[in-house]
Amino acid sequence: MIVSATRTRQKEWEWLRVAGLFIGLALTLGACASRPPPPGDDLLLPLTAPAPWLPEPSDWAAARAAAAALADDLPALKEAVARLDTISDSHKGEDLGPLAANLVHSTLEDPSAYRAASEKLTRGWSTDPALDARLEQSVNDDLLALAWRRRRDTWEHYWARTFNAISQPMGQAIFNGFVFAPLQISTSVAHYLASFSNDEALPATDRQALVLRKEYLARNPAAEDSEHVRAQVAGADKKLAETMRARRLRSARRAEAAGRYRAAEIEARRALFWGPSAKAEEILTRSRAKTAEFFQLFQRSLQAAPLAAGREYGPESRALASALLRTSSGTEPIEPELVEALERRSREPGDRGGEAAYLFAMIQYEGGAEDASWKTLAALARRDPEHNDMVRHAAHLLRDPAQNPYRAYKDMRTSKRNEEIRWRLLGQYATKTRYPNLPRPMAILLESPGIASALATSPIRLIFGRWQKSPDFQQLSAVLGYRYLGLQPQGQHAKEVMEWLIGYEEARGNFVGALRIADFLPRIGNEKRAELAESASAQQLGNAAGIRRPDRRIQVLRHTSMEYPENEAGKLAGYQVRSELEHASAQKITVTRDFLVENPRVAGMSGLGINPILINGKVVDGELHPAGFTLLGGLRVRFDLVGEDGDEDGPPEPIYKRMSSKRMAQLAAMLDETTRRNELIDPDDSLGSDADRDQFLERALLGLVDRPDKRPTAQSTYVYQSMRERYGLVRGRESILPFDLVFQGSFSDFSLGAFPRWRPPKETPDVFLYR
Repeated sequence: MIVSATRTRQKEWEWLRVAGLFIGLALTLGACASRPPPPGDDLLLPLTAPAPWLPEPSDWAAARAAAAALADDLPALKEAVARLDTISDSHKGEDLGPLAANLVHSTLEDPSAYRAASEKLTRGWSTDPALDARLEQSVNDDLLALAWRRRRDTWEHYWARTFNAISQPMGQAIFNGFVFAPLQISTSVAHYLASFSNDEALPATDRQALVLRKEYLARNPAAEDSEHVRAQVAGADKKLAETMRARRLRSARRAEAAGRYRAAEIEARRALFWGPSAKAEEILTRSRAKTAEFFQLFQRSLQAAPLAAGREYGPESRALASALLRTSSGTEPIEPELVEALERRSREPGDRGGEAAYLFAMIQYEGGAEDASWKTLAALARRDPEHNDMVRHAAHLLRDPAQNPYRAYKDMRTSKRNEEIRWRLLGQYATKTRYPNLPRPMAILLESPGIASALATSPIRLIFGRWQKSPDFQQLSAVLGYRYLGLQPQGQHAKEVMEWLIGYEEARGNFVGALRIADFLPRIGNEKRAELAESASAQQLGNAAGIRRPDRRIQVLRHTSMEYPENEAGKLAGYQVRSELEHASAQKITVTRDFLVENPRVAGMSGLGINPILINGKVVDGELHPAGFTLLGGLRVRFDLVGEDGDEDGPPEPIYKRMSSKRMAQLAAMLDETTRRNELIDPDDSLGSDADRDQFLERALLGLVDRPDKRPTAQSTYVYQSMRERYGLVRGRESILPFDLVFQGSFSDFSLGAFPRWRPPKETPDVFLYR
């Protein structure tokens, strides 16, 4: 019994082992079946010659119409199009009729007649969205209609401002009660009226309308409505002159207030160019007087005048002059006896004492006594300039940031620190008001509620402002600090300035600059320097990623790897240099898989001719990676396929191919045609500007890419993406309503409000030309 039981248990274990073997084999086969097969040579389908066909009557009629249009034979064109309308065969497409009709309409000499015919054609039987979009562009290309739309935009801006000035306080009153409604409404009305002080006589939209009307008159000087349009242009020109005169007058006032009298004179002349102005005449007169006074003093500074009566240079002065000419900061210093003589003479009144004090300060500066030198010059600058010509020179040296950068650096730090405090406390009201054209007391009075609110909420900004990007207030201070180090690298205040600059550069993320300064400070510890080196190498690596040109990117990466060999980022930069060199190519124009799926004509036989199984969405039979394929320059192409693990998010498996010139030209033509057609149908599907990409595709169309252009400046890295890749699953659309519902809260008075806000009209792309 025991032996029988043992044999039975052995048989059961044998069956379990066999079953486990079969299960493991099945799992292995299943896993292999779920992986994509290794790609073969059928990535691209072979190009086939177009099937021969015999022209039918519609083909002959279309050819005759095209020949008549090229020959400018209008009767023959109309006859061919009329003949085409009577033909119905298998070659006549649905859009051949609208295209032929549009060809006839293009011979109309009157632009308005062509627009009317195109508008009538858009209501007809065209099934091509691209043709409809092109016809719609022609219909909308009415200069007077466009001018009216720009004028309507001006009035809509005014209406939106009026509507919002009423809706916002009313919405806040509904939520918070009507106790403060009168105050809120009156404040809103005051700001509404004050906002008109910022308006120009001719706003940007009206300037666009003026240009369109002028272009209409240039094209149609004898039109029926030309007199009416000329009257509109004359009125707009007067407003334009008023606008430009006011702009130049404001610039002249600012220049005069800043002491730049030559600039004020030029701006006043520009204001007078646009018309007479008494204020511009006054500024011009004052600026000319100040400029003449400046040149008079300048001439006095340069001219050589004889010595005054009773004054002469004795042997002591000649010896001192000879000693000064023989010595400099780079040679032996001046004799101590002469220095003592200068110091004694510097205490004398008059020109002799001034000259001696100035020379004594220069000797102190060259001897390394900076502070003592500037103290001597400061004492000289306090003397009476009428009795001492050197007072002006001493005062100029003290005030000149190029000559006295340390004093300018200290003053600038104090000034910018105070400016930052004002910005933290007052926010947007720290430097200016919203109404610069109003008298300043009135503007401050209007802004007083906002200023009070900014002061009340300043603690909140001080707490949460550290996580927000703030202006770089101390940038000018850093420039002056670097200027001081350039003049006096071993100066008395060099360490103080360098320590401040290290903190400044670290605060703004420039660790490379901080590390370079730290190299000149021996007191910086090893740990601090290692930390700066790690941050600096990471910064260099990040900067290299943003460089478009491959040669400069490789240069920065190589410098990073050589400068920081012991840091992680330095090692990574070295690996990237090798990768860049191994995968270098003349071009890197990428077409994603979703773009091919969204535009089957590019993927089909009229374009790339890719095997359909590579974009059918099934990984098991081999699938193109979402990265798609990349044109590498010349005829070389890299196809990125999904790896053997079947993970589309994983790294792709690259396969390199060489296409024929015919296939490359076919692909370039289809890419260009498809993207332009998509842009006509959907304005959001726009083609980004890239001159290098366009040049490569044009050369490919002509079959001139056999010898790739390997210049780094000729490389394009453009990526053709689908609409889903650009905008996501759902593309944002604007509401059909002309206003938005806004919910607003205030921390200063803990109030809430909900109100409609009218949207101002969208600006046209060319509005920057009219600002």
